[in-house]
Amino acid sequence: MPAPHSIRRHFLVDGEDGVTDSVGMHGSKLEVDLHLIHGKTTRLQNVIRLVRATSLQVEGVVFSGLAKALALLTLEQKKLGFLVIDMGGGTTEYVVCSKGIIRHSGVLTIGGDHITNDLAIGLKISFHRAEKLKREHGSAIVVEAARNQMASVTDERGWEVKRVKVERLQLIMSLRIGEVFEVIAEELEKEGMDHWLNGGVLLCSGCARVPHILMVAEKIFQLPATIGHANAVSGLASTLDEPEFATAIGLVK
Repeated sequence: MPAPHSIRRHFLVDGEDGVTDSVGMHGSKLEVDLHLIHGKTTRLQNVIRLVRATSLQVEGVVFSGLAKALALLTLEQKKLGFLVIDMGGGTTEYVVCSKGIIRHSGVLTIGGDHITNDLAIGLKISFHRAEKLKREHGSAIVVEAARNQMASVTDERGWEVKRVKVERLQLIMSLRIGEVFEVIAEELEKEGMDHWLNGGVLLCSGCARVPHILMVAEKIFQLPATIGHANAVSGLASTLDEPEFATAIGLVK
């Protein structure tokens, strides 16, 4: 959840010609570039209250996009310039990191749950069954093998209640995923972030596992895309080196 940041420095006035700071440096004008991340206080406080209800204390609040960037990007990648995209359940967060700092960040209120909801409406099935089909037959593009393929929709007892076209399922998914990436690309172009992305795109969280999603990302952003691996901590690498753990590892860092 995003949280506000602020930077403050105290100065001493030295006559009318300028200012002198606490270390004796002179100047008439002070400028600073800030990257502000803000969020709704009520949402932040609700999460904090839930954690405190478990007898744990909250030391601070961190924007999860920043945490993912810390976990996934190496020092060289932070300097080169990468776009980190996290398509979670309810939101999609993205961060541009270049020259070692965060250049831009944003949040879209579209995530994996919206893809599932699109499938539920488009295929006329329940949300639960749509989620199951998404995991079993989902794809970010319509693959040739899906043209004449049908998928069974079963009830709680395992009995088939309906058959749907896999081609239609993948078409619905591809349109929504493509829309999300296009919105991000338009925002980055509007903010002049294009020239900072010399490295590529990193995808994380569960949606990074959608088949062929890297192909879609490369086509829209015109950059190489890969799945982010949180390999910057010690421990059981095979257990922790998964895109879903990027936020938790970033919080630790």
